Amino acid sequence: MKHNSVISDIWFYIRLFRKNEPLVLVLGGAEIVLGAFLPFFMIYLPKVAIDLVERRAPAGQALLVLGGFGILAMLASGMYKGVQAGKYNLYNTQRTNLMGMFFLKSLRLRYADQESGENKKLHWKVYDAIWGGDWCAVSQMVRGTIDLCVNGLRFILYSTVLACLSVPVFAALLALALINYGFHMRHIRYEESLREQRAVAQKHFQCVENAMGNVNGAKDIRIYGMREWMISLRDQTIGELRKLAELSKKKDALYERIGFALGAVRNLGAYTYLLYQTQAGSVSAGEFVLYFGAITGFSGFVNDIMSSLAILRGAANGTDCIRAYLDLPEENRKSGNGHVASIALPPEITFRHVGFSYKNTEEGDKTVFWDLNLTIRAGEKLALVGANGAGKTTLVKLLCGMYEPDEGQIFINGIDRNEFPKEEWYRLFSIVFQETLILPFTVGENLAVDRAERVDEERAWRALGQAGLKQTFQRQGIHMRSYMTKTMMEDGVELSGGQKQRFLLARALYKNAPVMVLDEPTAALDPIAESEVYEQYNRYTQGRTSVFISHRLASTKFSDRIIVLDGGEIAEMGTHEELMRAGGDYARMFEVQSSYYRRGEGAET
Repeated sequence: MKHNSVISDIWFYIRLFRKNEPLVLVLGGAEIVLGAFLPFFMIYLPKVAIDLVERRAPAGQALLVLGGFGILAMLASGMYKGVQAGKYNLYNTQRTNLMGMFFLKSLRLRYADQESGENKKLHWKVYDAIWGGDWCAVSQMVRGTIDLCVNGLRFILYSTVLACLSVPVFAALLALALINYGFHMRHIRYEESLREQRAVAQKHFQCVENAMGNVNGAKDIRIYGMREWMISLRDQTIGELRKLAELSKKKDALYERIGFALGAVRNLGAYTYLLYQTQAGSVSAGEFVLYFGAITGFSGFVNDIMSSLAILRGAANGTDCIRAYLDLPEENRKSGNGHVASIALPPEITFRHVGFSYKNTEEGDKTVFWDLNLTIRAGEKLALVGANGAGKTTLVKLLCGMYEPDEGQIFINGIDRNEFPKEEWYRLFSIVFQETLILPFTVGENLAVDRAERVDEERAWRALGQAGLKQTFQRQGIHMRSYMTKTMMEDGVELSGGQKQRFLLARALYKNAPVMVLDEPTAALDPIAESEVYEQYNRYTQGRTSVFISHRLASTKFSDRIIVLDGGEIAEMGTHEELMRAGGDYARMFEVQSSYYRRGEGAET
C-alpha cells in the first residue's frame, strides 16, 4: 500500500469536498479565520479598556468603544459556533457519501481482487477509517487540518505581537517552542511504534470478548467447561492492553514533565523581561496586558499545533487505506461486442488449454490448472467430483467469469467469451454457492434479487415449490412480503441450514438462466433430503446446461457425465457405470461412501 504525505491526504479531501459539497470548504475557511482572530481580539480588548482608563476617556466614549467591541465579540463567537456546527453536519454527511462510494467500489472490483487476503484486510481498515464516528480517520483529518490552520494563523498573529515587544525575546520563545516540538514529535513516534502492538492486543481482546458474548457458543462453553479458560484468555488480553497503556503512560508523564519544565523556563523568563520593561516605562499598562496574554497564548498554540500534527499523522494511515482501496482496478463489465441473445441456448462451453494460478498466497503463487481442456456440451448434466483442493470450485469460478485464465481461452458455442460483456455473461448462470447470502429484506426481494414491486409472485412461489419450501412457508404463514432474518424485524423469518440451501436453490430457479451451477448445494441436508433435491433438479434442469459439485456422490446418479479432478487435472471422465467399471478413484470414493450407508443400515437391523 502506498503511503502518501499528509499534504497529499489533505488535498484528497479538499478535492472530495470541492466536488461533492463545496460548502464544507467555505465553512471550514470561515472557521479558520474566526478561530484565529477571536483569541487575538480577546487579548486586545483588555488593552483597549486600560488605555481608555489611562486617558481618562469620557464615560460615553468608553461605553461606546467597549460596547462595540463586546457586540463584535459576541457576533464573531456566534458565527464561529455556527460555522463549526454547519461544517460538522456537512462533512459527516459527506462521510456517509464516502461510505457509499466505498460500498459501490466494492461492487465494481474484480472478484479475484475482492477475494485477496490483503484486500479483505484493506476493506475492513477502510470501514474503520470511515465509519468510526468522530474518531475515524475522515473526521480526524478534517479536524486536524482545520485545527492546524487555526493554530498556525494564531501563532503568526501572536508572533507579530511578541516581535514588537522584542525580537530577541521572541527568538528565545520560538527556540524553546521548537525544542518542545522536537520532544513532542519523539513522543508521537513512540506512540506510533506501539500502534501495531496495540492493534494486535485489541484484536485479541475483541475476539475473546465476541466469543464470550456469542449466544451460538453458549452450548460449547457449558458442555466443554470453557468458562475458566475464556476468563483467563480475557485477563491475558486485558493484561496485554494494560501493559501497553502503562508504557504509554510512563512516556506521557516523562514528556509532560519536559514540557512543563520548558514552559516554566519560557514563561518565567518572558514575564521577568516584561515586568522589567514595564517598570522601566518602556511598556504601558495596556501593552503589559496585551503582551502577557500573547505570551500565555503563544505557548498554548505551539502545543496545539503539535497536537494537530499528531492527529493528522494518525489519520493519514486510514486515509491511505481509503485511497488505496478506491484506486484498486475495477472489473470491466461492458467491454465486448457480442450478445448472448444471439447465440443458441442452452450453450456449449469449452475450456481450451486453460491455466490458472492464485497469486501472492502465503506459499507464493499456487497453480491450480496447467493445461485444462474440457467441453461442457449443450444441455448436459455434468458432475464435478474430487478431493478438497482438487480445483472444483476454481473451475466453476472460471466458468462463471469471476476468474480470468492466466493462459488459454474459454469459448461459448465456439466464440471466445471475452467477446461478450461481463454483464451479459453473468446472465447465463443461475448459481448456488456453498456460502449462503440471505439479506434482511423480504422473501420476494431475496428470491428475485430485485425491488419488491418487481417481484413476480407466481414465479416466486413456483420456484419455492420446486425447491421444496412452498408448503413449509404457507404452513407457517410466510408470504412474499415477510422479512427474512431478525436483523431488521423481530418477527423476521429464520431458516434452518437445510432450508437456507433450499431457498438459494429457489433463487436460482427463479432466475431461470440457461446454465445451472450448484456448488455443494446440499451440504446441509441429510441424505434423504439431498436425494429428493437432486431428483427435483433432475426434472427442473431439463433443457439447461448443468454443472454439479458435490463431495457426496448423490448428484452423479443422474449426471450425463462425471469429471474427476485430481491436482488440477482431469483424472477420470465418463458415466457412473463407466467409471465404476474402470475401478479408479471415483469407484473407490463411491464404494467408501456406500459402505457407510450399508453399515448404518446393518446397525439398525
